[in-house]
Amino acid sequence: MLAGILMVGCAVIGVRLLQLQVIEHGSWSRAAAAMQEKTVDVWPRRGAIYDRSGTVLAFDVKAMSIAIDSYNMTRPAKLVEILSKELRMSASEVSGRVYRSSYFTWIDRQVDLETARRIKTQAEDAGAYGLIFLDAWKRFYPQGRLASNLIGFVGADGEGLEGLELTHDKDLRGTPTRMRIVAGADGRTYSSDVIEEGEPGRDLHLTINAGLQFVCEDEIQSGVARLQAAAGMIVVLDPKTGEVLAMAQDKTYNLNQFSTSTPAQRRNLAVNFMFEPGSVFKVFAGLAALEAGTVTPGDKFNGNDGITVGGHTVHNADNWSYGTVTFARVIADSVNTAMVRVALDLGKDRLYKTLLDLGFGAPSGIDLPGEAKGILRDAKQWTDLDLASTSYGQSIAVTSIQLARGLAVVANGGVLVTPHVIQPDQEPRHKKRTPVPPTVLSAQTCATMKDLMVGVVKSGTGTHAAVDGFSVAGKTGTAQKAVAGKGYDSGVYTSLFGGIIPAEDPAYVILVVLDEVGTGPVGGGSTAGPIFSNVASRWVRMGELLPVAGL
Repeated sequence: MLAGILMVGCAVIGVRLLQLQVIEHGSWSRAAAAMQEKTVDVWPRRGAIYDRSGTVLAFDVKAMSIAIDSYNMTRPAKLVEILSKELRMSASEVSGRVYRSSYFTWIDRQVDLETARRIKTQAEDAGAYGLIFLDAWKRFYPQGRLASNLIGFVGADGEGLEGLELTHDKDLRGTPTRMRIVAGADGRTYSSDVIEEGEPGRDLHLTINAGLQFVCEDEIQSGVARLQAAAGMIVVLDPKTGEVLAMAQDKTYNLNQFSTSTPAQRRNLAVNFMFEPGSVFKVFAGLAALEAGTVTPGDKFNGNDGITVGGHTVHNADNWSYGTVTFARVIADSVNTAMVRVALDLGKDRLYKTLLDLGFGAPSGIDLPGEAKGILRDAKQWTDLDLASTSYGQSIAVTSIQLARGLAVVANGGVLVTPHVIQPDQEPRHKKRTPVPPTVLSAQTCATMKDLMVGVVKSGTGTHAAVDGFSVAGKTGTAQKAVAGKGYDSGVYTSLFGGIIPAEDPAYVILVVLDEVGTGPVGGGSTAGPIFSNVASRWVRMGELLPVAGL
């Protein structure tokens, strides 16, 4: 009897062992692996970002990622205390991660090495186990605020969230290394194996000159403060290539502390802030008339104050009457009424086509996120008043990068370049080759307009933009701002100056835009003009611009 019972018992045990070791082996193995193993992606060093001369703007420094195995941890309350203190996180936030039922939960992906060492030492000394430490990288921006609105930043998981860090994330980020993390049963020891090797990110080389960027940021910030303006921006282009050499604004933020910034500080005004350009736009209406042959520099026009178009009377600045003026003086002195007469002779179709050819009303194609396309209504919708107002920069909206690009056409003899901040030989692998830029105006038309713009700075509205030793071609603008439901506000303006230097062999297009100057006078020549002069003069002193002999 006893022998039979023992035989039955052995048979049952045998069947169960067969079931566990053979039939259910796979499922139990998977369960054991799930209890002890975790597969994670560890991102490699992110590509660095450099300016055109090799100055480092962003790079990765070694760091630690910290995770926790809450099933095998000991003294969780002590771990919460240590982590919240060292990582400057709330106890409730840390507790939510520490007490989460999981064999692997991230605590922080980018902890500096010294902090990670302190956490590890304190946890071991207290007998608090369960933390997992993995090698990682942390983004660092050695220039702090410089070009912050252009560069953008990287989030806690290593993903680009703003600016170039966002648009070029695919190439900068590389591909992750896949690792298998095995937890020890006592919560103290962990092993890790590489399942699949990753690939480091590619470096990014910009067209920006860090020195010029610093000068522009310094000048626009001091200018906005001095003039009590709501905002300000500067764009500097190489007119021959379309390379953006500087893109500055008054509102910036510390890239190493981006979490404390506001959306207004992070906004890149040069590409997404739209405004009516005012009299700077006389350059483009003038180009259209010169190209069409409806005007020459010596043609004379009535420049007295007041011309009625479509039931509305257009005035000159300060209601000034200039008498009979040549077209050259129309540009130099920015005479609205005479410019309207030029536009009416030209006609809306020819003006509209030229503005389209110059890229207005469409994105410039710059390699930055969030670009606004501006506003240019179809000429079929224009009245005579729309034609008139467009000629002096109202009824149309532009961005700074669009306006600087249009001025570059004057500087380079008629070629519409595509502005860009990435050096051509550093374009991302997935980006298509840029086509040859089109020629949209004749070289002679552009040369004539450039000469007229020299007169603006020599003896017109832009004398405050003069730079010792150089001939500057420029144009001022002072545009009344439209207020919703109220029309144009006589007390609120956008003030501008766009310049080409040196005029004889243009190397730079520099555009200065000020929004809502709070002091008087508000004219672009008196406000934006001196900022242009300061930027160019400082660049001369730094040895980047050589004076022209005889000037």
